[in-house]
Amino acid sequence: MRLGRLRLLALVFLAGAAVMVIELAGSRLLTPVFGSSVFVWGGIIGVVLSSLAAGYYLGGRISDLRPDPRLLDTIVFTGGVLAILIPFLSPMSIEAVLSVGLEERWGALLASLALLAPSNLLLGMVSPFAVKLATRELRELGSSAGYLYAVSTLGSIFGTFGTVFILIPALDVRTIFLGVGLTLMAVSTVRLGASSKATFAAILLLLISPLGLVGGQVAVASGQVVESRETPYNSLVVARSDDLQVLYLNGLPHSGMSLKKPNELVFTYTKFFEAALALNRGADEVLFIGGGGFSGPKYFLTRHPNITIEVVEIDPVVVEVAKKYFSVPNNERLIIHIDDGRVFLQRIDKKFDAIIIDAYAKTYIPYHLLTLEFFRLVRDRLESGGVVVSNVIASVAGDTSEILWSTYRTMSLVFPRIYVVKASDRGAPLVQNIILIACVDGDCNLLDSLSKWENKELESLVTKGLWTRLPDLNEYKVLTDDYSPVESLINPVTGKPYSVELESGEYSIPAIIMGGSNSLALTVVTLAATYWLVVLISDVALGRGKYNVGV
Repeated sequence: MRLGRLRLLALVFLAGAAVMVIELAGSRLLTPVFGSSVFVWGGIIGVVLSSLAAGYYLGGRISDLRPDPRLLDTIVFTGGVLAILIPFLSPMSIEAVLSVGLEERWGALLASLALLAPSNLLLGMVSPFAVKLATRELRELGSSAGYLYAVSTLGSIFGTFGTVFILIPALDVRTIFLGVGLTLMAVSTVRLGASSKATFAAILLLLISPLGLVGGQVAVASGQVVESRETPYNSLVVARSDDLQVLYLNGLPHSGMSLKKPNELVFTYTKFFEAALALNRGADEVLFIGGGGFSGPKYFLTRHPNITIEVVEIDPVVVEVAKKYFSVPNNERLIIHIDDGRVFLQRIDKKFDAIIIDAYAKTYIPYHLLTLEFFRLVRDRLESGGVVVSNVIASVAGDTSEILWSTYRTMSLVFPRIYVVKASDRGAPLVQNIILIACVDGDCNLLDSLSKWENKELESLVTKGLWTRLPDLNEYKVLTDDYSPVESLINPVTGKPYSVELESGEYSIPAIIMGGSNSLALTVVTLAATYWLVVLISDVALGRGKYNVGV
């Protein structure tokens, strides 16, 4: 009896932990495609809570009808199989959502529903079922329920901290799902029959074999994946195609490097960073907020030997990978800080001649790097004659331009002169890299400065891309720390994230599909999940076996 009660507590604790592991690891399957906006996280959290609510209700009803400990084990075992199935189904589920034109808001919601809801619904059934089994008399109901739900919550706390601080930094997403699923199956199979043990053994042997695990967690349309890691902040991939090596963060290309000419600039938009030096010819202290593959800092170090470069990058793994694959030099003129860009600026008293902001992506913009308070802080860290160059993914016209002009209006309250430059030949309504160049001094003249600059390619690019038709700025929001609805500004009409395609001059960037699957493993796990769902439904409907209240 004592052993049975400990097993019951273990099932409740593991179910609570597994819910949070699935939720947090599940976000790493969705954010590479849909971004990490409030809509995506709201969809994930909403789906998990809804499935738990349904599980609580069904668990209570089923436990009244069939209060047998073996049925609870069947529920946990089936939940474990469904957890293992998640990474195998994710590519197909996400592709199906995208194929019907659903992205970000509704796409992330439906993908979360398909991937995360089934297993979490079953895990939600565990606590009310356990309350039924643990309660022998009505007068014990309150204390039993409170005790078991406390254990479940402790499991959720353990799952949250363990996933965030241990699992995601150390393991890939697929391994996390396989681990949590196998753990649930192993603990619950003790009291079940031979079929559960055979299923567990078959899945375990398949997954630890080359056929199961070497199915490709990241597939690239062209080229070769040379590094794939989960970091505290990103899903990171380094892919190589011919002469091009690309750093992907959350499925989107962030930096590119020519293997033959590692210090040259590959992505066109990075060539505009040098405009800061043309406007402030005496610059010798430059700060980059956002490191990525260190394309800009490497170029500055090579072309401008009198300049000291400081780089602030929040993700330590990005810095590690950049040093390993993107030829970041060990140079005394290059100083790297692992920190949040805004926190770094708040902490220091030093001033710079130029600040380059390249910490924005297509589907996620850190709102605290777009507010009036942030730009005032940037201004305070600039010397007289200082320049800010900021890369924003947006359009200059149409529904995807609001984020650009809200940023422009916010910056205009701090900087007296701002230039808007398109970094490509794409039409005004199309999403692209837009470069904002802001001067501390109101009399700065970009075209005049570039005419005297030795880089004539940059002069040509700026002259061709300079955008002078400003809209009525009163129609756009001033972004502040108290009010910065960045997610709704990304695309307020369609509610979709920006296309994953990014033009980068003559280079063609391969598309990345996160997740990947092996057909044999997918087939086996799908058949196992189907079989155990049928067993569970049959047990509930037909009441097979002898059911006993209590443990």
